[in-house]
Amino acid sequence: MKNLINSSKEKIWQALTDFEEYPNWNPFIQSIIGTLNVGEKLEVKIVPPKSEAMIFKPTILEIKKNTKYSWLGHILFR
Repeated sequence: MKNLINSSKEKIWQALTDFEEYPNWNPFIQSIIGTLNVGEKLEVKIVPPKSEAMIFKPTILEIKKNTKYSWLGHILFR
């Protein structure tokens, strides 16, 4: 598989896990509050284009440093 981002996985991991910086590079996600630990709940504020801001509270399901993290949350419906 060819890399599509010209950066190390460590730098990408740093960007994706630095929640305070999200609003500086991702206009859709206005804030993420919480800590990156399995079982923890985050508070994520998103602002879809031409819509009102929404807050959802996903639970972190899995963390593999420098590889992936996943969460499960719901907006409007389960």
